[in-house]
Amino acid sequence: AFSTSMFVTWLRRSSMPQRYSMIVNSIEMPLLRRGLKKRQLFSSRSVHSVPRKSLQTFEGNHNHESSGHENSSNSNRNILFAGMACLAPLAVVAVRCLDSQSIANMEGKARSPIQLSDASLAPNEINTIKLFRENIPSVVFISTYVTAQDFFSMNAEEMPQGSGSGFVWDSAGHIVTNFHVIRSANSAQVELTDANGKTTTYQAELTGVDPDKDIAVLKIDAPASELRPVSLGRSADLQVGQTALAIGNPFGLDHTLTVGVISGLGRETRSPTGRIIRNVVQTDAAINPGNSGGVLLDSRGDVVGMNTAIYSQTGTFAGIGFAIPADTVARVVDKIIRSGRVIRPVLGVTFFDSFQGRRFGLPPGVLVLDVQPGSPASRAGLQGTKRTQGGIRLGDIIVAVDDHQVRDENDLFDVLEERRPGDSVALSVLRNPRPGR
Repeated sequence: AFSTSMFVTWLRRSSMPQRYSMIVNSIEMPLLRRGLKKRQLFSSRSVHSVPRKSLQTFEGNHNHESSGHENSSNSNRNILFAGMACLAPLAVVAVRCLDSQSIANMEGKARSPIQLSDASLAPNEINTIKLFRENIPSVVFISTYVTAQDFFSMNAEEMPQGSGSGFVWDSAGHIVTNFHVIRSANSAQVELTDANGKTTTYQAELTGVDPDKDIAVLKIDAPASELRPVSLGRSADLQVGQTALAIGNPFGLDHTLTVGVISGLGRETRSPTGRIIRNVVQTDAAINPGNSGGVLLDSRGDVVGMNTAIYSQTGTFAGIGFAIPADTVARVVDKIIRSGRVIRPVLGVTFFDSFQGRRFGLPPGVLVLDVQPGSPASRAGLQGTKRTQGGIRLGDIIVAVDDHQVRDENDLFDVLEERRPGDSVALSVLRNPRPGR
């Protein structure tokens, strides 16, 4: 009796389909007619799984049986109960033999999860899935921390500051991300994910940054076998309309894939220092906070940009995202890895903001405010702005470098970006300019 009751309890507590109810009821009925105290053998959940009306009917019939036939009835019921107890193992075998396929045939629909095969996917979907899975180990999750003083204990503690994305640059452990992701942070951790979904976290060290290009390079001490460097492409070969895939960790959701197209080329965006970053790639692949530092891939899986910013009035994606071109990233990262910093040629001058200069009626160009002693500009004879007894004498305005016209400081930066320290350039300047001329 106990083994039979336990079998019924097991059926009741499992996710029992309706088709098993006949088996359970056929075993429970002899138990109830036997007059056993069912609540001592089953939990209340098992009792309530039987319709309450049926339970009362069975018990009522037993209570109103005549005493004259009690012995005969008990004998018959003993035989019936013993027979059902013997059949219980057979019922268990029958239930266990009902596999998922037979259940599907009985109910007319499959209960097991639908498994999509390659035959059910379009070729472009197969390619997208393949590229995503291949790049999961290459895209990392970056967490940044700041040191804060506890109000009560006055102890210095590390507090989470934010998170972002990055990608593995080489087998030496260099990780590339945006400068604004790690700006103001005291420490950072990098989380790697292998092809099987296993994650490993490493403490990161700062190799170098280029705030003017919004690029930073970290380094982790991870085995080369756990590092999967990205495949770097050429952003100069991009065409508007190409497929673009963005992978990152928006809002802390790791390894999120969005798909779009290359929407525009040659765009401009500002770096954290206010400098203009030119030749930026525009895409409509969704980019949100946390995507910064993630990769922008082409249909071959090559990195053609590093996601960095969006154009939005609400702070969330509005269909316009920007990525620093891969050619710029490669040039800057190589310099940082070699020397720990980016060395750019300079003239040795400070200048007046061109936007403000136009408000004062100055002609197009870069107004020199000061010339550093011993600098290339000083040796070339450039003059800065000075205060005299008669007022302010404006300095030289640079209007061209070699054959390149200079309308503002961004034009000047672009020309110098293509030069190396020690190169010679020819400057065209306006001397003693006057506002309004």
